[in-house]
Formats: sequence, C-alpha cells, structure tokens
Amino acid sequence: MDHAIQPALERFLGIPGSFVLLFILIVGLALFFYIIYKRYLLLSSGKPDRRLDSLGRRVYDLIVYGILQWKQPRYPWIGILHIMIFWGFVVLALRSITLYGLGIKAGFVLPLMGGSLGDLYDLVKDIFEIIVLFACIAAILRRAISKPARYEFKHGKAHKFHAYLVLGLISLLMVTDIAMDGSGIVLGEEYTFFLPAAHSASYLLSGLSQPALKTFFLWNYWLHVLTLMVFLNYLPLGKHFHIITSLFNVFLHKLEKGSIKPPRWDVANIEDLDSLGVEKVQDFTWKHILDFYTCTECGRCSDNCPANTVGRPLSPMEVTLKVRDYAYQSRPLFGFTGKRNSQDPDLPLIGNILTPDEIWSCTTCGACEEECPVFIEYIDKMIDLRRYMVESAMVPKDFQDALLRFEKTGNPFGKPPAKRADWVNELDNVPVKVLEEGDEVDVLYFVDSYASFDPQIQEIAMAIVRGLNKASVNFGILGPRESDSAHQVRRLGEEGLFQFLVEENTEAFKTCKFKEIVTTDPHAFNTLKKDYPDNLVVKHYTEFFLPLIESGQLKPLKPLDNGDIYTYHDPCYLGRHNGIYEAPRKMLASIPNIKIVEMETNRDRSFCCGGGDVNLWYDIEEEEMRMGERRVRMVHDVGATVIVTACPFCLLNFDDAIKTTGLEGELKVVDLIELVISTL
Repeated sequence: MDHAIQPALERFLGIPGSFVLLFILIVGLALFFYIIYKRYLLLSSGKPDRRLDSLGRRVYDLIVYGILQWKQPRYPWIGILHIMIFWGFVVLALRSITLYGLGIKAGFVLPLMGGSLGDLYDLVKDIFEIIVLFACIAAILRRAISKPARYEFKHGKAHKFHAYLVLGLISLLMVTDIAMDGSGIVLGEEYTFFLPAAHSASYLLSGLSQPALKTFFLWNYWLHVLTLMVFLNYLPLGKHFHIITSLFNVFLHKLEKGSIKPPRWDVANIEDLDSLGVEKVQDFTWKHILDFYTCTECGRCSDNCPANTVGRPLSPMEVTLKVRDYAYQSRPLFGFTGKRNSQDPDLPLIGNILTPDEIWSCTTCGACEEECPVFIEYIDKMIDLRRYMVESAMVPKDFQDALLRFEKTGNPFGKPPAKRADWVNELDNVPVKVLEEGDEVDVLYFVDSYASFDPQIQEIAMAIVRGLNKASVNFGILGPRESDSAHQVRRLGEEGLFQFLVEENTEAFKTCKFKEIVTTDPHAFNTLKKDYPDNLVVKHYTEFFLPLIESGQLKPLKPLDNGDIYTYHDPCYLGRHNGIYEAPRKMLASIPNIKIVEMETNRDRSFCCGGGDVNLWYDIEEEEMRMGERRVRMVHDVGATVIVTACPFCLLNFDDAIKTTGLEGELKVVDLIELVISTL
C-alpha cells in the first residue's frame, strides 16, 4: 500500500523530513543506549551468578511464562489486561519500525509486508490498537477508582505517577496511529479489509479539507515517533524497565525451588571470603540486581506474603523498590545525585535502607516467588542479608541462644545427642534399629531434632515407625549419630554452622548403607534433597507411604464415623518448594468415610502457618495477628473441624493458634501420618 503522505519528503523549516527523523532516531537511540550502559555498569558490579544451565528448560519457561504470560491470569482481570497490552506491543512493533522507515525513505515497506500478508497485518494491528487502548483505559480507571491495596506502599507516591504516565504514553501511541490511518483513508489510502478503528476515525475526519488532513496526519506522525522515543528512554528509569528486562529475567530464573544459593558462586570455601552475605547493593549477584530492574510493581508478592498480611514490617515489593531506588539515586545517570543518599553511594543496606525486622519477618515460605509473573527471587536475597547480619552480630538474643545450642549439641533444644533416640522406648514392642557403622538397610529414617525431642512431635515419629513396621520395610535410624538437618540454621544465615552440621550428617551417612532416606518433616526433606552434597535420594513420608497404600501393603480400614470435617493444609516446604500436593491428599482420601473440604487458599497458594524457619525462636512484636491464627480462622470459615497437615511445625503452630483464637472444642489439628496409621 502506498501512503498518501510521505513524511520523508516533507520539509520542516526548510529541513527535509528524513533529516529530522534521523536526528530524532540518532539522539534518541544514543540516549537510550547511554542509559542502558549506565544500568549495565550497576548490574555488572554485582557478584557472579550461574544462570546458563538447563538451556532447554530455560527456553521452555521463556516461551510459557515470558511470551505466553502463563502466570498473569492468576489475577484474572488485570492479568488479561496485561496480556492484551503485552501482545499489542508485540504486534505493533512492526508498525513502529515501518513508521520510522517512512520518515527516512518514502514508500518504505518491510520485507514480505507489501502484499496480502501486509493487508492481514493491517487488520490485526488495527484490532490490537482497540484492545490495547481499552486495556490501558481500564488499567487507569482501576488504579484511580478501585485502588487495589496491593498497589499501595509506604515508600513513596512517585511510583503511582510512573504507572499513569506510561499508560498514558501507550494510549497516546494507539490514538496517534489510529488517527494517521483514519486521515490516510480520507486522503485516498485503500485497505483490503475493513479496519474498525481506522475507518471509525475516518468517519470523524471526513469533513476536513485536504490540507487540514495532511497537517493532521503529519502532526500525529511526529507526535507518534517522538512519543515512542520518549517512551523508550523512559523505560529504564522506572517500573516499566521490565518491558525490556522481563524476558531476560524469566530465561535466567532460578530453576530449583527450595534450594539456597551458596554465599558466593565463585568461592567454594567460605573461609576464603573476607565477609559473608550482602552489606551493600554490589554484594548482591548480578541476577539479583536484574531482579530489581524487573519488578513490575504489581504488588502480587506483597498481596500473598503472609508476613505482610498479618501486619509485620515486611512487604517484598517495598524491599525491592527501596533497594532499587537507592541504587539508582546513589549511582546517577548524569553525574549528579538527588538529595537522598547523595553523599554515600555505598551505605550498608541494613539500618539505612532496610530494617532488621523486615528481614527477620520473612518465613521463606515462597509465596512471593510463586506469585511473581517475572520470577523475581526474594528468599536468596533475604538469606544473604541475614548472612551479613549474623556476621555483623546483628542477631536477636533468641537466635544467638538457639545457634549456641545447635553448635554445642547439634539440636536447638540443647539436649545431649545420646538422648536422641530415647523416644523409641515409648514404642510398645515395635522394633527400631539404631544403625551402627557398617549396617545396611533399605530405608534410613531421618528423624531430625523436633521429632527426636519434642513430646508432641515424637508422636509423629512413632506413627511413621509403626507404618514402616506394618509394611515390613527394612529401615533404621542414626540415633545419637544424627545431627539436625540444619535447614533452619542456613535460612537464619549462619552458613558456617550449617556446613558444620552438614558435614557431621554426611559423615554419618557414609558409615552405613541405605537406598533412600525418609524424613519426618518437609524442612529436613527439602534441605537433605537440595542443600546437601552427593544427590541423596530423599522422600518425605507422604511420598513414601502413598505407594504402600495404593499397592495394598497398608490398608486404612477403620471408617471415620465421628462427624468431623477434614481439610488439608499444604506445608510451604512440601507444596510450593517441592510441588508435592497430590500425595498427601490421596493418603487422606484413602481413609474410609472421611469428609474433606478444601480451603480457598490451597496448594501453591497455601497460607504459611508462620511456624517455620527463624520464626521458631523469634516473635516479631509488630504484627496484628499471628499467621497461625489467620490460618485457623480460614479453616473455621470453610466449615472444617480438623486441620490435617504433614509438617510438625505446622502442627505445633496450629495447636497453639487454636488455643489463642478460642477455637478449642471447635477445631483440632492432627498430622496426616498419625491419622492414617490410626485407621489401619
């Protein structure tokens, strides 16, 4: 199609249009690449990271989550709007190139776009312009009228302006392009298909004279190309940098949920490091700095963060924005700084940008990472910040006491290792083999500290042992030679103690032969599987016992006729971090006559009980309600009378929450294996 007006042939103040366009293009792109270069310098100041493994998986995830935007509809309405805008940009990219080409060369047409394919593209492009314009207007109205709480944060109001500005710029791009097409139609341009937007605009413009139409076209053309260049240069300055970085961030995202990065990827021995953890921005890895660039400010992370929900001083989005804004302000683009942090570009983050309670508030439940549409990583950042705090003695006394007990006795209770297997004496005529050096079994049952020493959790260990014996499984325990799995120790940030405990357990493992390890709780399961060396074969008890039930080796036969209604709570480190959702539900459903209901927030949206990791030994004073209390109210609201879980820490926390919420007599909690074994 030949355009009725060729901007390249027009003159402006005597200057050829092609010269004007080239000037805009050269200056705009030079500024853009300069800004990108400055952002790259900040990115490259970060520590090394390993992100090029499993390329096939990364390409697959890029297509599914980056291009197809698979996570967006988790929030259906706004997710669909975002997909509309994203795909509108993809489709309109060819149009943008064509418009710049027309400003340089009259009659410019992209290869293959001059015939029927170009006609079809005109139709698709026109429809998408309507879709994108509608989506932008809806997004603006939603922010201005509905004002979703997840968009609100204490850090500052400038971010709201960024959102309105960018949505306005996108809308302006759509309107100016429709206006050009509409005036072109009146001027004689012909299209193979009826274009809803362009032809509607042409009806509105049909009364204008030819000179007026030409002027109207040119004004919209230059406004469009200038807006596009302003938009391009504005992207790296705020939240919409994700338009450029999100596909890279998705491609480079962490593939192994539940694992924790080492203190440094390029230094194997922590004794060779001058310091541990993250003190300053440049102590983050380059990928974590890329995360800061990529935040879309959608607030989904904070909306699903249990700590934020109960009023703790933690909002994952605010952590990202505060660090990102500080990094930008302290490393300015043009050699000058703003008022804030202008004197010191390398302030320690803790105490200046972030507060200790923000970092200790995190339960590492993974809800924020599960929800983020661009795969921003929070847990590794939190652990790195904690490593610095531990190294700098910025640790609450409760943690210090717990760590001291770990160091002296290998468990958080401070109990002698020799008493680690005393609980087996409570089993009546149920044999438990305590492994000596050289012993060989099929299954090593890793009991861990709470199941070894806490009376309530010992009941879970006893139920597991009864099940193993009932199924004639050849198993044993390490007893006094077992140390804590150190899952909580690492996530508290005490890397040296973690490695010490890992070495102790690893040496104990080597003294006997076994095919696989079965664990009591998801935390030990997760850390043995993902943080330990040697690629151990590890199963949580739900994974191990389900096949025994399905094969008939274990048969729940006793029906439940007590009138109770059961609901299953997904533990964070069994569900979100390891994807085990169906095994516990199938075990539960195998019990005759059981009545089961699901909570609204289940599976990968399960609400953390608040009992895991650092929260075992430290209560954040600033919270409106404890997480466990919030969760048991969800259970009560769904009409269940029994919470079933597969994590000892969930059980302890819910048991306490039932009491503090006054729901004793109406609600109780039980571990899954105890319930199943009681029906055999």
